[in-house]
Amino acid sequence: MALQPDDCYYIALPLFHANGLLMQLGATLIAGARAVVRDRFSASAWLADIRAHGATVTNGLGVLPAFVAAQPPGPHDRDHRLRAMMNAPNVPAHEAVLRERFGIRDVVSGFGMTECNIPIWGRLGESRPGAAGWVYERHFEVIIADPDTDRPVPAGTTGEILVRPKTAWGFMAGYLDLPEKTVESWRNLWFHTGDAGVMDGEGVVTFVDRLKDCIRRRSENISAAEVEAVIAGLPGVQEVAAYAVPSDLPGGEDEVMLAIVAEEADQFDCAALVAAADKLLPRFAQPRYVELVEALPKTATGKVQRAVLRKRGAGAAWDRERQVPKP
Repeated sequence: MALQPDDCYYIALPLFHANGLLMQLGATLIAGARAVVRDRFSASAWLADIRAHGATVTNGLGVLPAFVAAQPPGPHDRDHRLRAMMNAPNVPAHEAVLRERFGIRDVVSGFGMTECNIPIWGRLGESRPGAAGWVYERHFEVIIADPDTDRPVPAGTTGEILVRPKTAWGFMAGYLDLPEKTVESWRNLWFHTGDAGVMDGEGVVTFVDRLKDCIRRRSENISAAEVEAVIAGLPGVQEVAAYAVPSDLPGGEDEVMLAIVAEEADQFDCAALVAAADKLLPRFAQPRYVELVEALPKTATGKVQRAVLRKRGAGAAWDRERQVPKP
């Protein structure tokens, strides 16, 4: 983020998480800059707070940029000193709003885990909407590998993101009291992130999804995040999570299920939503089940807990197979 002593980092993420504590507050201390630490994130107060404190840089995480973009436009949207924002993930539609409406010069992303530090960063002045960025080659090696063989895959091919350090003490020492898990994660001398990604010919890495959050349907791997990006743009949808539930077909396949927080639940039409989604998604990725929920289960840092949703199953959710007569 090219921090200088005259910068001010606006921190609205919890300090028990590496993003708020290390990426933001820690970076502020190293640079000798100033920080504003808030008790919690508030979409409605975000811009006014940034303006009042003269903040120049900040980080978003998960749905935070979506909440900012959803605020009503105002005449003072560009009245601030914010020069750069880091989002993970950096959804292209959110970057466009942050740049064009709010006038933030640099919107970048990155990729990291508590276990393996942050081996991939965006670059100021080089916009790559949707991508995590480039490998930080001074300290890390990164490859995209076949998750079954650990062999590198060609550029442009989706595989698992594998990382290893070039610098001592840059990684975790291991999982506490879980030696078998540590060895499994470090097999073949690479740390296995459990994340699917793709690297293009220029070395730009794009995070696709957690491998365990990929949905397998009709012999195709479906990114839950990509389905969510489509559904989130449809009318009446406030928030959405896509996840796998077991298919009633033999062979262990999945069906795509959506949990939706609707703007007006009593007027929400599941059939209309699915019909609109069918025009935007390939057939194998079209959702079968839709459940309206009051809120999505999330971690303290705003990440949707798809595992919690998967455990609930389809239950009494709206099912397109019950609504549409088979030919």
